[in-house]
Amino acid sequence: MNQLGMYVMLLAVCSRRPLLDAHLIRLSVRGLFSESGVWERDYKAETRRRVEQWWHGRIQEQCSMLFVLQVLNPMGWDAFGLPAENAAIERGLDPEDWTKSNIESMRKQLDSLGLCFNWDRVSESLHSTDGGLDLNFGVLYFPDEAIFNRHPADVRVLSKMLTANVVDVSSISIVFVSSCFLFRVPDQFSFNSVLQPLLDALADLPEWYGVKSMQANWIGDCSGCFFNHIMKVDGRDSGEVLAAYTGSPEAVFGAAYVSVLPSHRLLHGSSALKTALLRALRPGRDSLTEVTALNVFTGREVPVVISSKKEFDGHLDTVMGIPDSSEEEAELAQSLGLSWISVLKTEQDGTQTLINSDEFTGQSRAEAFNSVTQKARERNAGGYLTSAKLRDWLISRQRYWGTPIPIVHCSACGPVPVPVEELPVTLPKVSSLSGKGASPLKTAQDWLRCQCPRCKGPAERETDTMDTFVDSSWYYFRYTDPQNPLRPFEHSRADHWMPVDVYIGGKEHAVMHLYYARFLSHFCRDQGMVSHREPFRKLLVQGLIKGQTFRVAETGQYLTKEDIDFSVPLHRDSGSRLQVTWEKMSKSKQNGLDPQEVLQQYGLDTMRLYLLYAAPPEQDILWDVKTDAIPGVLRWQARLWGLITKLRAAREGPETPNPSVLNKRERSEARKIWENKNYAITQVTGHFTEDFLFNAAISRLMGLTNTLSQASSRVVLHSVEFEEALASLCVMAAPMCPHLASELWAGLSQVRNPLGSVLLGKGSVLQQPWPSVDPEYLQTPDTLQLSVRINNKACGSVSVPREVAQDAQKVQELVLNSSLGARLLSERVIKKAILSPRTALINFLVDE
Repeated sequence: MNQLGMYVMLLAVCSRRPLLDAHLIRLSVRGLFSESGVWERDYKAETRRRVEQWWHGRIQEQCSMLFVLQVLNPMGWDAFGLPAENAAIERGLDPEDWTKSNIESMRKQLDSLGLCFNWDRVSESLHSTDGGLDLNFGVLYFPDEAIFNRHPADVRVLSKMLTANVVDVSSISIVFVSSCFLFRVPDQFSFNSVLQPLLDALADLPEWYGVKSMQANWIGDCSGCFFNHIMKVDGRDSGEVLAAYTGSPEAVFGAAYVSVLPSHRLLHGSSALKTALLRALRPGRDSLTEVTALNVFTGREVPVVISSKKEFDGHLDTVMGIPDSSEEEAELAQSLGLSWISVLKTEQDGTQTLINSDEFTGQSRAEAFNSVTQKARERNAGGYLTSAKLRDWLISRQRYWGTPIPIVHCSACGPVPVPVEELPVTLPKVSSLSGKGASPLKTAQDWLRCQCPRCKGPAERETDTMDTFVDSSWYYFRYTDPQNPLRPFEHSRADHWMPVDVYIGGKEHAVMHLYYARFLSHFCRDQGMVSHREPFRKLLVQGLIKGQTFRVAETGQYLTKEDIDFSVPLHRDSGSRLQVTWEKMSKSKQNGLDPQEVLQQYGLDTMRLYLLYAAPPEQDILWDVKTDAIPGVLRWQARLWGLITKLRAAREGPETPNPSVLNKRERSEARKIWENKNYAITQVTGHFTEDFLFNAAISRLMGLTNTLSQASSRVVLHSVEFEEALASLCVMAAPMCPHLASELWAGLSQVRNPLGSVLLGKGSVLQQPWPSVDPEYLQTPDTLQLSVRINNKACGSVSVPREVAQDAQKVQELVLNSSLGARLLSERVIKKAILSPRTALINFLVDE
């Protein structure tokens, strides 16, 4: 594996070093080894600054070459959406101009930090559907009526997710939306094609930090189904077809009623049933209505009841009442004086079989469950297994800055999808935006008026725009083929790059974005657009960097550090006591910091190492440079530099390196270096590719650094083991401190009289192969050397069989029976023997 595959997210300082007069360089500062060929002995702050400036652009160039071959690390922009539109309105700017200026600014910031992305993979389309119905969404989203939340400030409809972000929730009111677009899993995709595989595939995914269980709970058990009903009033067909859910489809012939919630759309919209339902409504009571529901599957007609409940289980708003399968439903039917047909018979052995159920009579409940649902699907009457927890997803927004919904409205044909050949639908420019009232797209008359694709008559485009979660549900496919003008992506290109190897994100996306993205990927697989179902292999959940906050206890006001008397601490002006805590960094909380100031003080490699070393990636970091992490990584960088200095000084002396001159003790020392190197490669490789414990990887590299720092001068000069271990150390450190590692490699790869072939390879450290474990190290010996300590002091080692190395009692006996034990422990009182669970070591605590 080429090293650059691990360096696509490298950081660097923000600018190159300005050109100086060559004469001044010779007089004032010594150049880096990469510039002058002269190695500086010590790693000082000025050296660090010049190292990062020298390697900044070169690292980005190397990464850009890699992107052509084997790595895809794209970056996109959350360009559409409510925050961008509101920000533009506040500043009197066009949302597109505002968004593009922010993109340009952010791009410069990311470049200044040395972040390596495939910028050529960014889709430049900020104002279109970019594929839209070509993803076969025609069967997925459709116009409907629904009840949602409304914000009075700008008269916009809010999803529950947006409502959760409103500070004053009391300002939210419930409104009925007579025309909106819902994203719904169609019946024909809910069982065999999409929903059940979404659940089943979770078992094959690696552990996702609890996300798998969260998604399973979000989806729920697919143990029931909907049956379609033709709604009637006074015996006449109303034109409404209503799907009602039951968890006992095998007992469908025993239904006594269909129940709807008081919040159901039929009581609030333009339905022909509204008057009859409202006439019967008795708030807080189960209300029997004159409306009836004819089950398309059974042919049986039952009354409609408005429930006294505010909600049913899950997210249902319509359920079937089947008394034989529920005591609660039986009690409700009895209280309303309703009759029903008994459909279940209990046999002597306790099993139940069906009666009065047409062709299904005589079947067991389990048999009938399968046969009834299958027959219902065949008759197009429902029967697709689903979960009571699933609900429709409102995707329409009455705002301008979003993806147009590719639908036109025709008075003759109704809603009609825009033909694929006419995609994408692009946003028009509008004269002004207020953020209030109806969609601004209604004012774009030239764009609004169009021809119906079906009858060629006059029509109007849909003026709502999509929820941005629709865009983020499939953007990863577009990254594989970003410039395709004909379709969202080519099958072959998506198959080449997908699935994504590592998805990095916050846990807040566990059951929103990740769920939608998985669903769209499964759907595209069923449509033959891709060959895989799951979009992401591994998930890395990242924590937050939190800053310390200071709030006035009485008012909750956040204070700047200049407002605080830290000797107490108190509010400097009022003397009020403070609440001190750690929170997510935010300007409003006065606890943010300027990254450029941190970079200027410590350097980019230091900041990068601090972030990786302070905690595992999924844990939050409390930003406090007074902790041991910052001084620790500063010292480590200096020690790495010192190792190169040590080797170069040894090899530049008069003595020629020769491994054969090492004595037995020195060869043993070299062997331990070799073992430590292989152990470090094993551990660090696992942390990089499996568990992402970069803090543990740094700790292991620090351990290898300690081993090399303790090497005797003759081992440094004459052993290939020291040379190869130092090379492996530089290569493995490079993903985390690439600028320093690049300069270290420049000095190491040109050392005089190299003993091994590892330093003979061409290219920078980023172009070296990842170190591999020596085959000999993988051969497990029958015994191992167990270090022995007495009262925490090293006393020697004893060879013990590997199979008993973790058996404390047997290990103690072997040590006591050895020559070392007989000499040092035979006449002493042993109070306790502690066998280390992590390394081959036993410590005897004895009386002095």
